[in-house]
Amino acid sequence: MAEADLHVEYREKTGHYIAKSIRRSGKVPAIFYAHGKDTVPLIVNEKELSRLLHSEVNVLNVIFPDGKKEKSILREVQRDVVTDKAIHVDIMGIKLTEKIRISIPVVLTGNPIGVKEGGILEHLLREVEVEGLPLEIPEHIEVDVSGLKIGDVIKLEDISVDKIKFITDIHHALANVIHPKVLVEEVVEEEKEEIEAEAEEITKEGKEEKEEKEEEKAEPQKK
Repeated sequence: MAEADLHVEYREKTGHYIAKSIRRSGKVPAIFYAHGKDTVPLIVNEKELSRLLHSEVNVLNVIFPDGKKEKSILREVQRDVVTDKAIHVDIMGIKLTEKIRISIPVVLTGNPIGVKEGGILEHLLREVEVEGLPLEIPEHIEVDVSGLKIGDVIKLEDISVDKIKFITDIHHALANVIHPKVLVEEVVEEEKEEIEAEAEEITKEGKEEKEEKEEEKAEPQKK
C-alpha cells in the first residue's frame, strides 16, 4: 500500500461560520481521532488533499505543526453536493500491527471478447471494502475481464486475493458484458420511470395548489 505525507494545522476554533471561513481561504476543516487519544480539530490544505484523493494512496503520514507524525487513513470525506469538493475530512490514526477496514478502487484490465463481438462492458462496482494490515492492503484490485463474452458476469467471489478479506458482499457483480439492445431497453425504462415520476410530482403540486386556493376561498365565508 502506497504512503504519502499530509501536513496539517491545528484548528483553535470550531463551528459553522469558522468552517466556512476556512473553506474560503482554500483549506478544509478536519478532525483527527485514534483509539486512546483525544480528538484534535485540524485544517488541511485543499490542493494537497485533492491530490491525495485523486491518487491511490491509502496510508498517510499526518505531520502536525510540532513535527509529530501519525500513521493514518482518510476515514470519511464529506463533499459539496454541487462542486464535489471536500468540505470536511475525518482522519483516523492507525497502528501498522492492527487490521483496518478501508475501501479501495476496482480496476478493470483487458478487452473483453464480448466487446469485440459488439457487446458493451459495464463496470458495476468501482470500490470494494477490505480488511487487513495497513501495509498489506493493495492500492487497488485488478480484475481481468478479457475472457468475458456477451452475457457473462464476473463477481467479487471470482477474485483471488492474498492477506486481505473482502467486507463487501462477495456475491456482488463487478462487471459484465451486455448486448447493446439490453442497454437501450434499460435506458428507455429509466426515462419512462423519470417521466412518470415527474408527471406524478406535477399532479401532486397541482392538487396541493388547488386545495390551497379552495381553502383561501372558504376562509372569508367562515368569517
